[in-house]
Amino acid sequence: MRVEMTMGEITNIQVAEAIEDIVKEKLLDKETVIQTLKDALIIAVKKKDGPSDNVEVNIDPEMGKLEVLATKKVKREVEDPLAEIEADKAKEIDPSIRVGQFITVPLDLSAFGRNAIQIAKQIMIQRIREAEREQVFDDFQHKVGEITSGAIQRMEKGAFIINLGRTEAIIPRSEQIPGEHLPIGRIVRALVKDVQKNPKGPQIVLSRKSPIFLKKLFEFEVPEIYENRVEIVAAAREAGERSKLAVYSVDDKIDPVGACVGLKGTRVQSVVKELNNEKIDIIGWDPD
Repeated sequence: MRVEMTMGEITNIQVAEAIEDIVKEKLLDKETVIQTLKDALIIAVKKKDGPSDNVEVNIDPEMGKLEVLATKKVKREVEDPLAEIEADKAKEIDPSIRVGQFITVPLDLSAFGRNAIQIAKQIMIQRIREAEREQVFDDFQHKVGEITSGAIQRMEKGAFIINLGRTEAIIPRSEQIPGEHLPIGRIVRALVKDVQKNPKGPQIVLSRKSPIFLKKLFEFEVPEIYENRVEIVAAAREAGERSKLAVYSVDDKIDPVGACVGLKGTRVQSVVKELNNEKIDIIGWDPD
Protein backbone atom coordinates (compact mmCIF):
# COMPACT_ATOMS: atom_id res chain seq x y z
CA MET A 1 0.00 0.00 0.00
CA ARG A 2 1.39 3.41 -0.92
CA VAL A 3 0.87 6.27 1.50
CA GLU A 4 2.54 9.34 0.06
CA MET A 5 2.76 12.12 2.62
CA THR A 6 5.42 14.78 3.12
CA MET A 7 5.14 17.91 5.22
CA GLY A 8 5.94 20.22 2.38
CA GLU A 9 3.18 18.74 0.24
CA ILE A 10 0.49 17.87 2.76
CA THR A 11 -1.27 21.24 2.52
CA ASN A 12 -1.63 20.74 -1.23
CA ILE A 13 -2.37 17.01 -1.16
CA GLN A 14 -5.45 15.86 -2.99
CA VAL A 15 -7.10 14.64 0.21
CA ALA A 16 -10.27 13.38 -1.43
CA GLU A 17 -8.36 11.37 -4.04
CA ALA A 18 -5.96 9.94 -1.47
CA ILE A 19 -8.82 8.77 0.76
CA GLU A 20 -10.81 7.34 -2.16
CA ASP A 21 -7.75 5.44 -3.41
CA ILE A 22 -7.31 3.73 -0.04
CA VAL A 23 -11.04 3.01 0.24
CA LYS A 24 -11.06 1.32 -3.18
CA GLU A 25 -7.73 -0.49 -2.82
CA LYS A 26 -8.38 -1.86 0.67
CA LEU A 27 -12.20 -2.08 0.49
CA LEU A 28 -12.58 -0.10 3.71
CA ASP A 29 -15.33 2.35 4.57
CA LYS A 30 -14.47 6.01 4.18
CA GLU A 31 -15.02 6.91 7.84
CA THR A 32 -12.45 4.33 8.94
CA VAL A 33 -9.84 5.76 6.57
CA ILE A 34 -10.57 9.35 7.63
CA GLN A 35 -10.35 8.49 11.34
CA THR A 36 -7.11 6.60 10.74
CA LEU A 37 -5.57 9.63 9.04
CA LYS A 38 -6.73 11.87 11.89
CA ASP A 39 -5.24 9.58 14.53
CA ALA A 40 -1.93 9.35 12.67
CA LEU A 41 -1.58 13.13 12.38
CA ILE A 42 -2.49 13.73 16.04
CA ILE A 43 0.11 11.20 17.17
CA ALA A 44 2.69 12.82 14.88
CA VAL A 45 1.96 16.24 16.38
CA LYS A 46 2.32 14.89 19.91
CA LYS A 47 5.58 13.16 19.00
CA LYS A 48 6.92 16.49 17.77
CA ASP A 49 5.60 18.83 20.46
CA GLY A 50 5.02 16.49 23.39
CA PRO A 51 1.86 15.06 24.99
CA SER A 52 -1.15 17.31 24.66
CA ASP A 53 -4.92 16.93 24.53
CA ASN A 54 -5.57 20.24 22.80
CA VAL A 55 -4.93 19.05 19.23
CA GLU A 56 -7.61 18.09 16.73
CA VAL A 57 -7.62 17.28 13.04
CA ASN A 58 -10.39 18.26 10.64
CA ILE A 59 -10.71 16.53 7.29
CA ASP A 60 -13.28 17.38 4.65
CA PRO A 61 -12.75 14.84 1.86
CA GLU A 62 -15.39 16.43 -0.36
CA MET A 63 -13.58 19.77 -0.30
CA GLY A 64 -10.12 18.20 -0.20
CA LYS A 65 -9.41 20.12 2.99
CA LEU A 66 -7.14 19.03 5.82
CA GLU A 67 -6.20 21.13 8.83
CA VAL A 68 -4.55 20.46 12.18
CA LEU A 69 -5.79 22.74 14.96
CA ALA A 70 -4.66 23.45 18.50
CA THR A 71 -6.73 25.12 21.22
CA LYS A 72 -4.57 27.53 23.22
CA LYS A 73 -5.08 29.91 26.10
CA VAL A 74 -4.49 33.60 25.37
CA LYS A 75 -1.84 35.11 27.67
CA ARG A 76 0.25 38.25 27.82
CA GLU A 77 3.37 36.21 28.46
CA VAL A 78 3.63 32.67 27.18
CA GLU A 79 5.16 30.06 29.45
CA ASP A 80 4.00 26.95 27.61
CA PRO A 81 3.92 27.50 23.83
CA LEU A 82 2.16 24.17 23.32
CA ALA A 83 -0.88 25.29 25.28
CA GLU A 84 -0.63 29.08 25.20
CA ILE A 85 -0.48 31.90 22.67
CA GLU A 86 0.51 35.55 23.00
CA ALA A 87 -2.39 37.99 23.04
CA ASP A 88 -1.02 39.97 20.07
CA LYS A 89 -0.83 36.86 17.89
CA ALA A 90 -4.27 35.72 19.01
CA LYS A 91 -5.77 39.10 18.06
CA GLU A 92 -4.41 38.66 14.53
CA ILE A 93 -6.72 35.66 14.27
CA ASP A 94 -9.65 37.06 16.25
CA PRO A 95 -9.53 40.78 17.11
CA SER A 96 -12.22 40.32 19.77
CA ILE A 97 -10.27 37.73 21.76
CA ARG A 98 -9.27 38.60 25.32
CA VAL A 99 -6.54 37.48 27.69
CA GLY A 100 -7.65 34.37 29.58
CA GLN A 101 -9.89 33.11 26.81
CA PHE A 102 -9.16 30.14 24.56
CA ILE A 103 -8.68 30.27 20.82
CA THR A 104 -8.30 27.60 18.17
CA VAL A 105 -5.33 28.16 15.89
CA PRO A 106 -4.20 26.25 12.80
CA LEU A 107 -0.80 24.58 12.99
CA ASP A 108 1.69 25.16 10.20
CA LEU A 109 2.18 21.70 8.74
CA SER A 110 5.23 22.78 6.76
CA ALA A 111 7.02 23.41 10.07
CA PHE A 112 6.87 19.74 10.99
CA GLY A 113 10.07 17.75 10.70
CA ARG A 114 10.64 14.67 8.57
CA ASN A 115 10.56 12.46 11.66
CA ALA A 116 7.05 13.57 12.56
CA ILE A 117 5.76 12.89 9.07
CA GLN A 118 7.53 9.54 8.96
CA ILE A 119 5.79 8.63 12.21
CA ALA A 120 2.41 9.67 10.79
CA LYS A 121 3.08 7.65 7.65
CA GLN A 122 4.05 4.52 9.60
CA ILE A 123 1.03 4.82 11.89
CA MET A 124 -1.25 5.31 8.90
CA ILE A 125 0.07 2.16 7.22
CA GLN A 126 -0.16 0.14 10.42
CA ARG A 127 -3.71 1.26 11.24
CA ILE A 128 -4.91 0.67 7.67
CA ARG A 129 -3.47 -2.85 7.76
CA GLU A 130 -5.20 -3.51 11.08
CA ALA A 131 -8.49 -2.19 9.72
CA GLU A 132 -8.09 -4.27 6.56
CA ARG A 133 -7.46 -7.44 8.60
CA GLU A 134 -10.51 -6.74 10.72
CA GLN A 135 -12.61 -6.17 7.60
CA VAL A 136 -11.40 -9.42 6.02
CA PHE A 137 -12.17 -11.28 9.26
CA ASP A 138 -15.69 -9.85 9.40
CA ASP A 139 -16.34 -10.57 5.72
CA PHE A 140 -15.28 -14.21 5.88
CA GLN A 141 -16.85 -14.83 9.27
CA HIS A 142 -20.17 -14.15 7.55
CA LYS A 143 -19.21 -16.65 4.81
CA VAL A 144 -18.69 -19.63 7.14
CA GLY A 145 -20.73 -22.48 5.68
CA GLU A 146 -20.60 -21.00 2.17
CA ILE A 147 -18.45 -21.84 -0.84
CA THR A 148 -15.56 -19.64 -1.96
CA SER A 149 -12.98 -20.09 -4.70
CA GLY A 150 -9.37 -19.18 -5.29
CA ALA A 151 -6.11 -20.24 -6.91
CA ILE A 152 -3.75 -22.72 -5.30
CA GLN A 153 -0.71 -20.60 -4.53
CA ARG A 154 1.63 -23.09 -2.85
CA MET A 155 1.94 -26.06 -0.54
CA GLU A 156 3.06 -25.76 3.09
CA LYS A 157 3.54 -28.85 5.26
CA GLY A 158 0.96 -30.77 3.28
CA ALA A 159 -1.60 -27.95 3.28
CA PHE A 160 -2.82 -26.04 0.24
CA ILE A 161 -2.48 -22.25 0.50
CA ILE A 162 -5.26 -20.61 -1.49
CA ASN A 163 -5.11 -17.07 -2.86
CA LEU A 164 -8.50 -15.43 -2.26
CA GLY A 165 -7.41 -12.03 -3.60
CA ARG A 166 -7.49 -9.91 -0.45
CA THR A 167 -6.09 -12.65 1.74
CA GLU A 168 -4.96 -16.26 1.85
CA ALA A 169 -6.75 -19.34 3.13
CA ILE A 170 -5.62 -22.83 4.01
CA ILE A 171 -6.94 -26.27 3.15
CA PRO A 172 -5.22 -28.45 5.76
CA ARG A 173 -4.52 -32.07 4.98
CA SER A 174 -7.42 -33.09 7.23
CA GLU A 175 -9.86 -31.15 5.01
CA GLN A 176 -8.58 -32.38 1.65
CA ILE A 177 -10.16 -35.09 -0.46
CA PRO A 178 -7.97 -38.18 0.04
CA GLY A 179 -6.00 -39.04 -3.08
CA GLU A 180 -6.76 -35.73 -4.80
CA HIS A 181 -3.82 -34.06 -6.55
CA LEU A 182 -4.28 -30.36 -7.26
CA PRO A 183 -1.66 -28.48 -9.31
CA ILE A 184 -0.33 -25.07 -8.33
CA GLY A 185 -2.33 -22.35 -10.05
CA ARG A 186 -5.55 -24.31 -10.34
CA ILE A 187 -8.76 -22.53 -9.32
CA VAL A 188 -10.59 -24.61 -6.72
CA ARG A 189 -13.81 -24.31 -4.80
CA ALA A 190 -14.05 -25.11 -1.11
CA LEU A 191 -16.27 -24.57 1.90
CA VAL A 192 -15.38 -21.82 4.37
CA LYS A 193 -15.24 -24.00 7.47
CA ASP A 194 -13.74 -21.71 10.10
CA VAL A 195 -12.30 -18.20 10.52
CA GLN A 196 -9.98 -17.40 13.41
CA LYS A 197 -8.20 -14.23 14.46
CA ASN A 198 -4.42 -14.30 14.26
CA PRO A 199 -1.74 -11.64 14.96
CA LYS A 200 -0.71 -11.82 11.29
CA GLY A 201 -4.28 -11.60 10.06
CA PRO A 202 -7.33 -13.84 9.96
CA GLN A 203 -6.75 -17.56 9.43
CA ILE A 204 -9.37 -18.89 7.04
CA VAL A 205 -9.77 -22.66 7.04
CA LEU A 206 -11.34 -24.22 3.96
CA SER A 207 -12.67 -27.73 3.44
CA ARG A 208 -13.24 -29.91 0.38
CA LYS A 209 -14.00 -32.91 2.58
CA SER A 210 -17.03 -31.68 4.51
CA PRO A 211 -20.51 -33.09 3.76
CA ILE A 212 -21.69 -29.48 3.82
CA PHE A 213 -19.44 -28.80 0.82
CA LEU A 214 -21.28 -31.57 -1.03
CA LYS A 215 -24.66 -30.06 -0.14
CA LYS A 216 -23.58 -26.57 -1.19
CA LEU A 217 -22.33 -27.85 -4.55
CA PHE A 218 -25.74 -29.37 -5.25
CA GLU A 219 -27.39 -26.15 -4.13
CA PHE A 220 -25.27 -24.35 -6.74
CA GLU A 221 -25.97 -26.87 -9.53
CA VAL A 222 -29.67 -27.54 -8.83
CA PRO A 223 -31.95 -24.46 -8.98
CA GLU A 224 -34.77 -26.40 -7.31
CA ILE A 225 -32.62 -26.83 -4.19
CA TYR A 226 -31.60 -23.17 -4.17
CA GLU A 227 -35.28 -22.21 -4.50
CA ASN A 228 -36.21 -24.55 -1.60
CA ARG A 229 -38.48 -26.66 -3.80
CA VAL A 230 -36.21 -29.65 -3.28
CA GLU A 231 -34.57 -30.29 0.08
CA ILE A 232 -31.46 -32.28 0.97
CA VAL A 233 -32.70 -34.11 4.04
CA ALA A 234 -29.44 -35.90 4.82
CA ALA A 235 -25.92 -36.19 3.44
CA ALA A 236 -23.30 -38.80 4.27
CA ARG A 237 -19.84 -38.72 2.81
CA GLU A 238 -16.71 -40.80 2.66
CA ALA A 239 -14.63 -38.19 0.88
CA GLY A 240 -12.82 -39.46 -2.17
CA GLU A 241 -14.85 -42.67 -2.29
CA ARG A 242 -18.63 -42.36 -2.06
CA SER A 243 -21.34 -39.97 -0.95
CA LYS A 244 -25.05 -40.44 -0.42
CA LEU A 245 -27.82 -37.84 -0.50
CA ALA A 246 -31.41 -38.22 0.63
CA VAL A 247 -33.62 -35.68 -1.12
CA TYR A 248 -37.26 -34.66 -0.83
CA SER A 249 -39.52 -32.49 -2.95
CA VAL A 250 -42.02 -30.10 -1.42
CA ASP A 251 -43.59 -29.82 -4.88
CA ASP A 252 -45.42 -32.95 -6.05
CA LYS A 253 -44.67 -32.01 -9.66
CA ILE A 254 -40.90 -32.25 -9.14
CA ASP A 255 -38.98 -35.52 -9.02
CA PRO A 256 -36.27 -34.70 -6.44
CA VAL A 257 -33.84 -37.39 -7.63
CA GLY A 258 -34.29 -36.40 -11.27
CA ALA A 259 -33.79 -32.73 -10.43
CA CYS A 260 -30.47 -33.51 -8.74
CA VAL A 261 -29.26 -35.83 -11.49
CA GLY A 262 -30.19 -33.43 -14.28
CA LEU A 263 -30.77 -34.04 -17.99
CA LYS A 264 -28.43 -36.86 -19.07
CA GLY A 265 -26.78 -36.63 -15.66
CA THR A 266 -25.28 -33.18 -16.28
CA ARG A 267 -25.96 -31.78 -12.82
CA VAL A 268 -24.65 -34.66 -10.77
CA GLN A 269 -21.66 -35.07 -13.09
CA SER A 270 -20.64 -31.46 -12.46
CA VAL A 271 -20.49 -32.25 -8.75
CA VAL A 272 -18.70 -35.57 -9.35
CA LYS A 273 -16.05 -33.77 -11.40
CA GLU A 274 -15.56 -31.15 -8.67
CA LEU A 275 -15.12 -33.92 -6.08
CA ASN A 276 -12.40 -35.78 -7.99
CA ASN A 277 -14.80 -38.38 -9.46
CA GLU A 278 -16.31 -39.31 -6.12
CA LYS A 279 -19.28 -41.66 -6.55
CA ILE A 280 -22.58 -40.07 -5.52
CA ASP A 281 -25.78 -41.96 -4.74
CA ILE A 282 -29.02 -39.96 -4.67
CA ILE A 283 -32.13 -41.47 -3.14
CA GLY A 284 -35.60 -40.13 -2.54
CA TRP A 285 -36.64 -39.58 1.04
CA ASP A 286 -40.09 -40.62 2.19
CA PRO A 287 -41.35 -38.69 5.25
CA ASP A 288 -43.66 -41.61 6.03
